[in-house]
Amino acid sequence: MRHRLKMGVVANDVTVTDPDRGLLPASGSAALHRYAAYHVTGGLDLDALRTAWRAVAGDGAPVEPAAVGQTAGEGFGDEELCARWAARPFAEGDAPARLHLARRGPREHLLLLAASHSGAWEGPSGALPAALSDAYRAVVTGGRPSAPPLRPAPGTRGGEEPSATAAGLVLPADRNRPHLPPHAGGAVAFTWSPDLGFRTARLAEAAGVTPAAVVLAGFRALVHRYAGQDDGTLSTAFRELLRTVPDPASKPCRIEGADAVFVHRERAALRIPGAEVRQLSVHNGTAAADLALVLQDTAPCVAGFLEYRAALFEPASARRLLDQLATLLAAATADPDAPVGGLPLDDERHRDRALRASDRRAPRGHVTPPVHVSVRGHAGQDGTAVSFGGVSTGYAELTAHAARVASALTAAGAGPGSPVAVRMRPGAHRIAVLLGVLEAGAHLAWFAPDGGGERHRSMLRDLRPSCMVLDGGPQEDPLALWYAGEPGARLLDASQVLGSPSAAPGADAAAGARPDPEDLAYVAFTSGSTGRPKGIVQSHAALAQFAGWMGEQFAMGPGARVAQWVSPEHDPALAEVFATLVAGGTLCPVPERVRVNPDKLVPWLVQEGITHIQTVPSFARDLLGVITGSGPDRRPDALSHLLLMGEALPGELVDGLRAALPRTRLINLYGPTETIAATWHEITGPVAGQVPIGRPLPGRQVLVVDEHDRPSPAGVTGELVVRSPYVTPGYLAVEGGPDHGALFAPVAGFAPDGDRWYRTGDLARVRFDGALEFRGRSDFQVKLFGNRVELTEIEAALNRDPSVLECAVLPHVNGQGLVTRLAVYVVPRGDGEGDVNADVRAWRSHLRGQFGPLTLPAVFTRLSSRLPRNAAGKVDRSQLTR
Repeated sequence: MRHRLKMGVVANDVTVTDPDRGLLPASGSAALHRYAAYHVTGGLDLDALRTAWRAVAGDGAPVEPAAVGQTAGEGFGDEELCARWAARPFAEGDAPARLHLARRGPREHLLLLAASHSGAWEGPSGALPAALSDAYRAVVTGGRPSAPPLRPAPGTRGGEEPSATAAGLVLPADRNRPHLPPHAGGAVAFTWSPDLGFRTARLAEAAGVTPAAVVLAGFRALVHRYAGQDDGTLSTAFRELLRTVPDPASKPCRIEGADAVFVHRERAALRIPGAEVRQLSVHNGTAAADLALVLQDTAPCVAGFLEYRAALFEPASARRLLDQLATLLAAATADPDAPVGGLPLDDERHRDRALRASDRRAPRGHVTPPVHVSVRGHAGQDGTAVSFGGVSTGYAELTAHAARVASALTAAGAGPGSPVAVRMRPGAHRIAVLLGVLEAGAHLAWFAPDGGGERHRSMLRDLRPSCMVLDGGPQEDPLALWYAGEPGARLLDASQVLGSPSAAPGADAAAGARPDPEDLAYVAFTSGSTGRPKGIVQSHAALAQFAGWMGEQFAMGPGARVAQWVSPEHDPALAEVFATLVAGGTLCPVPERVRVNPDKLVPWLVQEGITHIQTVPSFARDLLGVITGSGPDRRPDALSHLLLMGEALPGELVDGLRAALPRTRLINLYGPTETIAATWHEITGPVAGQVPIGRPLPGRQVLVVDEHDRPSPAGVTGELVVRSPYVTPGYLAVEGGPDHGALFAPVAGFAPDGDRWYRTGDLARVRFDGALEFRGRSDFQVKLFGNRVELTEIEAALNRDPSVLECAVLPHVNGQGLVTRLAVYVVPRGDGEGDVNADVRAWRSHLRGQFGPLTLPAVFTRLSSRLPRNAAGKVDRSQLTR
């Protein structure tokens, strides 16, 4: 059975409501007003106008301002003065309509009709302008107005239907949707070409519908495209879609799945005998829905305006939405049998520009030297390479130690093509060993000094290292002790290799290896979909290119003191090490007892004069709490760069960091281990919405594609795909392991050029300003009772509750593979000793305010300790279910 995007009817123009009454415009709010403004030139009988108005609107309906014979509003333009009138609220007990009038010059007047709601605008004799026109004509010709006056209709605010599930989440807004979205709004007018108007009318006639229905179908298709999920509509022909839309002439139509409304409202003509009347384009600065497309004309041109909630959209974005709708309708009317999902939203100019912006790969030719070769080039400088525990190690000493390690590894049988596992405590010796592995021509796998469970044993089995380097014997290390018992295991004690100052490397070792760019540099492990870690291999070319870019882009050279915070095993740790050393800066490994303790790390940052640190947003939130609670002399004022990666970055966190660290550059880095990184974005101002992941790094093309491999237009969610010579060559071969070939399948329609592709599984969309926005993961989206739910959206919404310190949401799946409920784990702020039931009720209420009427069958668990995290600092969801 094919499911279609549903549509509803709303009795109030441009009004979508939520069960949460806080989201409804208050009675008399300007967001519910109906109004029309006119410039009248020529003879206007003011007494006759008053009489006609009283006949139409009732004796109590005011004419404002009272001194209509005086020139009024001289400080404002015509449209601005009328907009101010239209925004004035109706108080309780007021007449349901009013007439505003101002003289603008000899025989020139402004006139605005306003009604408190649609029920007061549509009277017994039709709309107010038509009724007033008839009454005025009757008065000036000596007759009596026949229209019965308006009657107050306080209950006609509309059939308050619930808004769409998670209203507004699918729309390509510029900012996050607030818990109680304000009704401030704007509007962008449009008038499309006569040719599009002709083709719209022709298709309407052929399909047996009105031209307005064609525009409604186009708007419906556009909103559904933004959702990024196909429930069957995207494969439906546009002509077939036309058969499913309601008649928009009767009542406004809401598109389910978003807070979006379509209104067909013809222009309200006002006729004044003996005068020229020109209707003005006026908007009162309010919006009762996130988006409302108001159609006013269909012939000869399709025209109207798009009203938008100013808390969500910029005017430029509203214009791009209209451009996309016009492009879609042009294609649909040219080929109505085309599937909705294949209709273009961007014209050729926008498509070409987006494709060029997505590709920052350079012509082949220049090859960056391997990182260890670049570091060796600093041996003659006086700067400090590593600072740890009060001891400074210069570049000459560091490279000499690396050469010594390389000689020992070569003697132990390690060399080109062989992996070497490094498991050492922080310090200069550990950094020297990393360089020494590369100097020997081997590739490295960096292990954290703690942890010896099955996960690490599995990693070593898959890696099959030619040697494991320790900083002591294996007796105190359970993992090393286990490995020592494996067939063919070889261990190297770095403390013995580097402990003799008289030892000197031979000439060959000092020269070091000069590998081919495509030779392997390292193996990094990430959690696999089967629960078994995946070993991702990466080349010297990829490591050298990214380290060189990172070090230069973020000024990690001489004078910089870079914290080595990221845990080993994860490639960002290698990136921060080699970016610093290649650039010539000073690397400062964080002591293990300090690394994940924000109360200790902040003083350490101050003491060490750290200029750069890379961490995950959730830990940065903890750091922010300590920083804001510290005195001015205890803040890390030397910190010039804060690099954030690995998780979605909330705008509220960024604003807090900018306030606490006003001189610190904030960088959002994104990218899977398979590409080292893919995009970056520097935050330079206040953030009102989700922080974008930015634009492609050099050497990468980053595309968003739909399920048919078509590049997704701006605003449309799709899968993020990377093409680059720096995409991993693959995974470590594991007997009986899954086939990962589909992850590296080229995108259809692109000519092969020797570069590799990687399909990330991450969802994203290109914003209208060209930046990429992370939209979660396809495997974090679940269907709950037919509704698509993004788990990270729920987490982000709950994290905005001031009583929540952090949270995680997991789906509960039954035996048929269906999600039946959600498990919500919450760490509250404070001591967490309050009433659990009261906390849960408050959290449920907060989520209802964010996600409308969708009933979230959730089981809440209040935790007394922080969420469990893995070595990379990310939430370890598997531990929550144990």
